[in-house]
Amino acid sequence: MSEFELGIKKARAKQRWAFFLGIGALIAAGVTIAAGFAVIGGTPIDVSPKDAQSKAKIVVEHGVAVAAGNVIYSFAESFDIAVSADGFQKLVRTIEPHEKGKAVTVSLTELPGKIIATTNPQSEASRWFLNDEPVLVGAIFDHDVPAGRHQIAVDNPYFEKVERSFDVGRGDTTNLEIPIAPVLGAVEIKTEPSEGSVKVDGQSIGNSPLNMELKGGKHTIVVEKDGYAPVETEVEVTNTERTIARKFFLKPLQATLTVAVAPSGGELLLGGRKIAPGQPISVDANAKYTVTYFKSGYLGARRSVKLKPGEATTLSINLERELGDVEIWSSPEADVYVGGKKIGKSPGKFSLPAVPLTVEIRKDGYRAVTKKIRPSSRKAISIRESLVPELAARLKESPDEYTNSVGLELKLFKPTSFEMGAPRHQLGQRANEFQKTVELKKAFYAAKYEVTNSQYRQFRKHHSGASNEPVSSIHWGEAAAFCNWLSAKEGLSPFYAIGNGGRATFNATADGYRLLSEAEWEWLARKAGKRNQTIFPWGDKSVVPSNAGNIADEAANGLTDFYVPNYSDGYAEVAPVGSFPAEASGLYDLTGNVSEFVHDYYSLQPPGPGETFVDPLGPRIGDTHVVKGSSWRSGTRTLLRAAYRDGLSNMRDDVGFRIGRYLYGAE
Repeated sequence: MSEFELGIKKARAKQRWAFFLGIGALIAAGVTIAAGFAVIGGTPIDVSPKDAQSKAKIVVEHGVAVAAGNVIYSFAESFDIAVSADGFQKLVRTIEPHEKGKAVTVSLTELPGKIIATTNPQSEASRWFLNDEPVLVGAIFDHDVPAGRHQIAVDNPYFEKVERSFDVGRGDTTNLEIPIAPVLGAVEIKTEPSEGSVKVDGQSIGNSPLNMELKGGKHTIVVEKDGYAPVETEVEVTNTERTIARKFFLKPLQATLTVAVAPSGGELLLGGRKIAPGQPISVDANAKYTVTYFKSGYLGARRSVKLKPGEATTLSINLERELGDVEIWSSPEADVYVGGKKIGKSPGKFSLPAVPLTVEIRKDGYRAVTKKIRPSSRKAISIRESLVPELAARLKESPDEYTNSVGLELKLFKPTSFEMGAPRHQLGQRANEFQKTVELKKAFYAAKYEVTNSQYRQFRKHHSGASNEPVSSIHWGEAAAFCNWLSAKEGLSPFYAIGNGGRATFNATADGYRLLSEAEWEWLARKAGKRNQTIFPWGDKSVVPSNAGNIADEAANGLTDFYVPNYSDGYAEVAPVGSFPAEASGLYDLTGNVSEFVHDYYSLQPPGPGETFVDPLGPRIGDTHVVKGSSWRSGTRTLLRAAYRDGLSNMRDDVGFRIGRYLYGAE
């Protein structure tokens, strides 16, 4: 063997030794690392879902760690790993210190698929649905979807609805072009009148009535006819409204009419429809119209008018005043008023406007007659009236009885003539009872009862006395003041004007409350309700009948100077008003209880020969007032007679008053 060959042999042996030493070192290093990994322990990574597990790749993104399959070994406290698989999104995850050595689950998310779809033809009105859920409206559908089977639908209002089903892979893009067919609709056109020319989207189609087929979409329809205004409308054919029917009522071309009227204020009608005068109004051309204008008090007018298309005309209407004849007759003759204005006297014939009028026939002292009339040129009106005296009318209208505001009942009397006073030969007659002829012409009301304490207390709050007993112990002026207060309370004219010191003047024409006059009181006690006048309120016999009234009876023996023997009324002194039956007049207590102040001043002036007194009210001035009637103190024939009269300037505990009033104050 040559030296060269020996050299080569040695070199090869040296290389083999070096190789074995390297292998040994590597084995030793691997054993050391393996021993180190065995000492530190690994962190297993579980990948889900299952179909991603077999494809998963795990690498260390950051930190001192080594991935061995699905196990990560690391000396670091924490480190980051990246997990990826085909069809899934890459996930980077930090392994925290507390997770080292424990199984860590990593869930990967599938990559979505994408659908890009359009329609043919394209339309921005397309509504896209994915798996029956609305997604968008537009020409292009571009949407990410989960991998799997999907259904897509296109609903365009002007096209037939289309549906498609297909599969989409993870991360795959599916491109679709979906053909859509236009909707065909049936459109019916009618017009009134017919034979209107029909255009659709500018194209002539024919004359109405007609039926046509139109594609889905909006279409403009125009209908024209000579002499009529064109009509334009829009119809829309959709996959939900395929059948459309339209009927057009064509309006004639217009003209302008203005109606001027005189006088103003009436009612203007055009073909029966109310319009405003002086205002232009559109009317159908070539049509005949009737214009009517009428006003109360004028003769109505009617005109016919027919205008051409586009014509503007003013029609003037002037009315003539309508008058009607009215004949008015009255008894007695009287003044005639119309609308509050005097136009003449009756009897008479008048030409009056044919409008609603108020006609009055007036004469002083008579009740006016009012008539509502409406004269007419076609027929005359006749009014014939007999006027009734005002006082007679009031008397007829007035109630026979009424109750006033303080509860006093009053009765209406229509008095007559009688002989007042007493003759000298009458037993018990006194010299002041002058006989005289009296005529009572004025109707009057008289209270049924004497005024009670409770009624007087409404006027004088601090007045005392039993409520249902007659008021007494008051001055005549206080009674007159009560009358004025009551008149004011009820809106009547006051009868008295009371001055300082209680002196009073009076207004004989007033209708307010007052005291009865002496003549009225005596007429009520002697004549009212009777065939003949009597001496006593109960009659002519001097024996007092049972229950005639509250006078000085057996119980008054010792209380009064005189008393009526064998008579008992049940009351020693004053009694409640109305405790005894009403007298012939219908009034109570004209006999007894309390005597009554009357209106008149006391006078001893005898009457003149043959003198007659009409509704006498006595002197205008005086110092004392007349007291009439008996009281609970009365026990003699003189005092019980109706003609008895006395004068009193102060007050007494057995004197009260009764009120009355004229039905009307006028003479």
